[in-house]
Amino acid sequence: MKKHAYLIMAYNNFDFLKRLINLLDDERNDIYVHIDKKSLNFNESEFKNATKYSKLTFIGRKQVLWADYSEFDVELDLMQAAREGQKKGGGYHYYHLLSGMDLPLKTQDEIHNFFDSKDEEFIGIVPKEFWYSVRRVKFYHPFTSLKSFRKHKTLKICDRLLEYLQRLVRINRIRDLDIKIIDGWQWVSITDNFVKYLLENRSFIEKTFSKTIACTELVMQTMAYNSEFRKKIYCMDDLKEGSQRYIDWGRGKPYVFRESDFEDLINSPYMFARKIDVNTDNRIAEKIISFLNKKAKNE
Repeated sequence: MKKHAYLIMAYNNFDFLKRLINLLDDERNDIYVHIDKKSLNFNESEFKNATKYSKLTFIGRKQVLWADYSEFDVELDLMQAAREGQKKGGGYHYYHLLSGMDLPLKTQDEIHNFFDSKDEEFIGIVPKEFWYSVRRVKFYHPFTSLKSFRKHKTLKICDRLLEYLQRLVRINRIRDLDIKIIDGWQWVSITDNFVKYLLENRSFIEKTFSKTIACTELVMQTMAYNSEFRKKIYCMDDLKEGSQRYIDWGRGKPYVFRESDFEDLINSPYMFARKIDVNTDNRIAEKIISFLNKKAKNE
C-alpha cells in the first residue's frame, strides 16, 4: 500500500477544515496541519475525533505573512514533520500541499489510482524565466515581514522605490548563482525524493528566497528546474494539468467558486480545487462534499 501525506495550511473556517480532513480520512493517508499563529479562535481539542483511519498531526504554529518567506518556511516544516512521521515506512509516495480553502474533486480511490502509478512532480510550472519573477528574488524586499504589507499601499510604494534604488547601485542577490528563477503555482503534489531534496537544501533556500516577494510560487519550480528533477516535472504546458489543481486566475485572484460552478468542477479531470470559501458560497462546498461521499460509498 502506497501512503500519501496531506499537508494543510489553514488560518480560519475551522468547521470547513474538519470537513476537508474528513474527506481525506483514509488508511492510505496521513494528515499534517499548520494553523497560523495569528488565528486566535483555534481549539485543537475540537479535532480529537476528526479522523478514524488517518494519523492527524498538528505541527508547531508560526505566524504566516502574505507574500513573505514565512509561508514557504511553514511548507518546509510540514514536509519535515511528515518525513519524520513516516521514517519507519520510508517516506510517503506523494505529499499533497493544500490550503484550508481547497477541496478534492475526486474520491480517495481515484486520487490514489492516479498518483500511485506516477513518479513525477506536479508543481504547475511556467518553464521560462521572466523578469517579473527574477526581480522578486534579485533584489531585497524586506517589507514583506510586516503584517501590514498586504494592505498598505505606502509600504508597497516604498518596496518599489527600494527596488529601484537597488537597480541603480546594481544589487543582485543571485549574481553568483547559476540558476534560472522559474514561476508556477504554490499548491503542489510532490514525491518523497523531491521533498528530501528540498529539506536537504533548506539553508540554501532560506538564504536565496528570504526577503523576496511571494517565493512560494518560485521555490519548488526553481529548485526542480535547475536540478535533476527537471526531467520529472509533469506537464510544463498547462498549469492546471501540471499541478492537478483547478484554480481559476481568469475570473479572480484567484476566483472563488460558486454553486453554479459545480458541474464544471466535478467533471474536470483535476484532483483538487481552489478556492472554496464558505463565507462566499457555502453551497458549493456542501454539494462537492455530498457528491464525493456518495461516490465513495458506491465505490
